[in-house]
Amino acid sequence: MYHYNPMLKSLILFCILCFGTLPGNNLFGQSPIENQLDSIVNSEQSNYNKVLNLVKLAGKERYISPSKKIILKALEISKSDGNPLLMANSYYSLGNYYFFHAEMDSSLVALDLADENLRGQDDEMLKASILSTRGGIYSRLGDVILAITTNLRAKGILEGIDTQDLDSLGLIQLKGKIMVLDNSLANLYLKTDDYNSALKSYEEAYDLAIAINNQPNAAIILSNKGELLTKMRQYQKSLEISKQAKQMKIDAGLPPRFISTSNLNIGNAYYEMDSTQQAMDFYNEALKTSEENHYDRGIMMVLSKRGALYYEQGKVEDALKDCSTALELAKSINDIDTKIQAYECLYKVENSLGNYKASLENHEKFTQLKDSIFSEKNVRKMTQLGMQYEFDKKDAEQQLIIEKKNRQKNLMTAGAITLAAFLMLFYIFFRKRLKYQNTIAEQQQALKDQEIVKLQQENRLTAMNSMIEGQEKERTRIAKDLHDGLGSLLSSVKSHFTAMVDGTNANVEIVEKTQSLIDHACTEVRRISHNMMPHALSISGLEDGIKDIAERLTISGYEVSLEINDLPKMDSTKQVMVYRLVQEIVSNIKKHAEASSIFIQLYAHNDQVHLTIEDDGKGFDPEKIKDKKGLGLKNIESRVAYLNGEIDWDSEKGLGTTININFTS
Repeated sequence: MYHYNPMLKSLILFCILCFGTLPGNNLFGQSPIENQLDSIVNSEQSNYNKVLNLVKLAGKERYISPSKKIILKALEISKSDGNPLLMANSYYSLGNYYFFHAEMDSSLVALDLADENLRGQDDEMLKASILSTRGGIYSRLGDVILAITTNLRAKGILEGIDTQDLDSLGLIQLKGKIMVLDNSLANLYLKTDDYNSALKSYEEAYDLAIAINNQPNAAIILSNKGELLTKMRQYQKSLEISKQAKQMKIDAGLPPRFISTSNLNIGNAYYEMDSTQQAMDFYNEALKTSEENHYDRGIMMVLSKRGALYYEQGKVEDALKDCSTALELAKSINDIDTKIQAYECLYKVENSLGNYKASLENHEKFTQLKDSIFSEKNVRKMTQLGMQYEFDKKDAEQQLIIEKKNRQKNLMTAGAITLAAFLMLFYIFFRKRLKYQNTIAEQQQALKDQEIVKLQQENRLTAMNSMIEGQEKERTRIAKDLHDGLGSLLSSVKSHFTAMVDGTNANVEIVEKTQSLIDHACTEVRRISHNMMPHALSISGLEDGIKDIAERLTISGYEVSLEINDLPKMDSTKQVMVYRLVQEIVSNIKKHAEASSIFIQLYAHNDQVHLTIEDDGKGFDPEKIKDKKGLGLKNIESRVAYLNGEIDWDSEKGLGTTININFTS
């Protein structure tokens, strides 16, 4: 566990307080960040908002030195205001600044001051944030177990926050902080070879990144998961996820070094699957990107892997070059894992070249490092188990204390609640009785109102049924009179006229004109009679009646498509009503649509009958005719109402019209 000297802490604190706020000189004028600083400081907003905005600005610019000036100004305002919560925020921001600039002792001092000012304040989010930064410091200092337990404490605080008290932005911020902690925990679990815990944490972090629509972090976390799956020997799955992560990084616009990492992960998966050429292609692509962007860590990782691949291919000179360069880079940044890989590669290469002394030296260094790492990881695992046990034990003890306090509190309040409830019973009883009586009266009145509405609806429906049935009877009578009476009379007139003409020398032109008029009158009588009561409908039923309509449309020059399937049995009145619906709609199309083709479909499913009629005419706007319906549209809707059905108009100018009608058979 890492400790720092108290005297060192005092010295650092003295430097922060005495020298941190001294203004600096800028020979070339103010920077954009300083302009933003002045804008916030000189604004009309409260000191509280000034500090929060300064801390937010410093967080965005934490990687550059001028951000420290922003933090110190926030600290100055916080102290003048005497607000402990603002001072806690300012010291936390200062701790973050030192952390990102690798000044771990100064960071810990600032975080201690943040904790001191936060004591007694209600800001769980800030408490967790301070712990999260501490976890990062412990990880950098090599105390992996302490880093894990610290991050777990931070995560526990965040997960205990009541989300009902948060707005949408606050909820996103909360999930974002938990996401960062999960990713950090996964990286820490990797250092202890606890792959299952690492995988679980990566998946939780990825789900949160997707939930808050943070595509860049989602891509990076998924890439980390792909790398982990290679270590878990799930090579095919690792390959698929690494390729997916690469595309997500590209879509999110991440810098090239992130793409280089994905290419390295894909190459590693191919390498483990013995697809050496594909592995080499991705290694080369990753190396090219890393070199172009001066990404030394990426160059180091690729060369160590490519060197091993060169060795397996028998290209020992290339392997020697790659692994030697990788080793030098690993030494410069003290990357233990890459050192181990490079020494392993070099002792094999030197042995192949006959340089047995160099091979032995590299083998000894490889063995020493590997053994030390193995021992360290075993110690970490044992320590982690012990720490987890203590963590769970303390958590259980805390839960018992909380439960005991809750029981005592419940006992104290139970008596008061019982007494209050007893006193309220009489009042509630009479109130409820009165309310019950009022409710019964209201329900009875509501039932009466419903019965009145129902009777009115039934009366309207009965009147409509009677009207429609009367219309159909009148149509039938008129059709019969036209056919039997006027039709027969016209036929007799034609016969007598023909006989009369045969016995005289009448003008031929007049005779032919008269015969034509008589023929036309007979045709019109038959047409009107047929429309009022079609022969096919009365003889063969609804299906033949509609087919008859389609045939007459075809004769009139329309292109007609007709589909009739699975029609159920319907009484004659309903058949006539459906026929009239089709007849009325077709009549409207002929009058107004300017169509060339018509589609009619009639079918049944279960107990529902579906009628669809489409045309390719000029269409119309259904909204504009709602209050201007002509007789034709009103007739259509009244017949649908008679069938107790539903109608849907789908039309647009220039795109034709579709009418869908559904009713129960």
